[in-house]
Amino acid sequence: MKCVFTVFLSLLAFSLLVAQNSFEGTLNVLYTNDKSETVLCEIKIKGDDVYLKQIQNGNSKYDRFVINLHSRDLFAVSKHDKKIIIKYQLDSLLNFYDRNNLKEGFSLNSKTNFKISDKTKTEEGISMTKYVGENETQKFVTWVGESFAPINSLIPFLKLLGNWNESDGSFKNQIFETEVNNKGNKKSSRVKVSVTREPIPKEMFVLPKTYLLKDFSKLMIEQRENQELKMIIQAFAQF
Repeated sequence: MKCVFTVFLSLLAFSLLVAQNSFEGTLNVLYTNDKSETVLCEIKIKGDDVYLKQIQNGNSKYDRFVINLHSRDLFAVSKHDKKIIIKYQLDSLLNFYDRNNLKEGFSLNSKTNFKISDKTKTEEGISMTKYVGENETQKFVTWVGESFAPINSLIPFLKLLGNWNESDGSFKNQIFETEVNNKGNKKSSRVKVSVTREPIPKEMFVLPKTYLLKDFSKLMIEQRENQELKMIIQAFAQF
């Protein structure tokens, strides 16, 4: 009996630890590009489920995106008048765009080495540390802090949506602010992330049943030898 009770307590402690480490709340990602144009994205997260909606100057084709960070399924939900949902395998889609250079400036591999500085600050209860980086053409300033919000794991897709700049250093903790300065034209871009812990209803992640579902995750496997696949993906995705 004592052994069973010990196992029960261990399982309970593990469950509580998982619950504490699981984020539920809202991220707001404000991106200002080198033309001073802003793109604002609202992200609702409940564990592995992600609801992402660009609410200012975003992709005009889609109303929202639903992602599962565990299965890596991505659902792109069209505007109401089209009533179409396109399903992708997130990592396959990102790698396809990167490998085939389908979007100017989009890359999954950062060639910038960051160094930690002695500068710190605290905003909205989050302690952040300043990192600086540099490559042949750009300088980077990035503020990183501890959070259970999965900001970094969403950066590649935000970059594909035009909602993030070139900064994507391999940080252990999460990026909350980042600025990229171009050495040549002296222009800069900035990203600012705000985090709010709050209850998120499960209904946010439910896909509309009346919409037509097109499974492009299967199509990308079945048509991988098709020379027209790049054109097909670009035409439908429009990222």
